[in-house]
Amino acid sequence: MENQNSNGKTRNGVDKKHPFVRFKRKARLTYLRILRIDDPPERIARGAAIGVAMGVLPTFGLGIILSLAFAFVLKANKAASVLGSFIMNPLTSPFFWTASLLTGSLLTGNDYSTIYAKVKENGFLTGAGEASIVFMAGNIVISTVTTVASYYIVRNAVVRHRWKKETKRLKKLAGMK
Repeated sequence: MENQNSNGKTRNGVDKKHPFVRFKRKARLTYLRILRIDDPPERIARGAAIGVAMGVLPTFGLGIILSLAFAFVLKANKAASVLGSFIMNPLTSPFFWTASLLTGSLLTGNDYSTIYAKVKENGFLTGAGEASIVFMAGNIVISTVTTVASYYIVRNAVVRHRWKKETKRLKKLAGMK
């Protein structure tokens, strides 16, 4: 039996924590990395929003490259754009795909269960024609909402983080005098 240290890893470095705990930890680290970027809050938020957009849109593995390109063109923070693109990952992908298909079904008037049955019955390639149109209609809405929301969430989080940091610094200075 291997001994675990205080952070849940065994002596050989293998993480034994539950996958959700690891995901939560990585999400928190990404959040903290974004907060600590030295750039104006609007530029950081713009970069994160670009990354989120490229993460949610079906970019077929080119999300990071596209987010960097758009961040360069739109003068956004490149690091934040890369970090923002990590919103799409194996744990969040099913949520975004399902939300896109359901939203697209509502927008186009197609029945979700009928589309799912077509894809299941005829195979992905044969049944994907109509499903891809429905998916893209929903995905455009989902990516727009998440992009706008991420801009304001990140901008407010950076401003709040910097305000708390400055308040703490001023209290420390006042206590020393």
